[in-house]
Amino acid sequence: MTDLGLLGLCHVGIAVPSVAEFTRTWGTLLGVSDWLVTEIDQPAGLLQLHGERQGPSRSRIAMARLADTAIELVEPLEGRTRTSAWLETRGPGIHHLAFWVRDLDHAVAALADHADVTYSPAARLRPGPAGAPVSAVARGSGPLPVDPGFWLYSESRDAQVPWCLELLDARRADVVRAAFGDHVVYPS
Repeated sequence: MTDLGLLGLCHVGIAVPSVAEFTRTWGTLLGVSDWLVTEIDQPAGLLQLHGERQGPSRSRIAMARLADTAIELVEPLEGRTRTSAWLETRGPGIHHLAFWVRDLDHAVAALADHADVTYSPAARLRPGPAGAPVSAVARGSGPLPVDPGFWLYSESRDAQVPWCLELLDARRADVVRAAFGDHVVYPS
């Protein structure tokens, strides 16, 4: 058994063509009205997808709590992201489960023979020169630091059921809390 150091579920990620349509239909049906909606601009070269640095991108993100679960809606607006590629090939629906881990580097090492890091800050695969952390711009909630010690998406090499596993380093929960407040679930 692989020990990823999982501490708990942060959120369920859903790829959507329209945050507004989802919140109006499914959000209303589920009784969820407190959505935190923000747009995130990623500069060119900041993110890698399947090992290739990506150009600039922009996504609309909506976060909400539904009982003890958090839901993240991701609507790609511009550029190539894991979610835009997913929507092109698989359509809308559950895209990822995001889990808190004790130590992201430990979790990546534990994944080594079973899964690939398919989407992450580019520095996770290609460390750059030391310097100030790079930030993505989250409109309405301030900058979100994007660094190799914070998050990544991975995908199993052998699974027949496609979805992404997002891993979030629990030592950086303060970054997520600053951006999303109580709209997500945090580790104990």
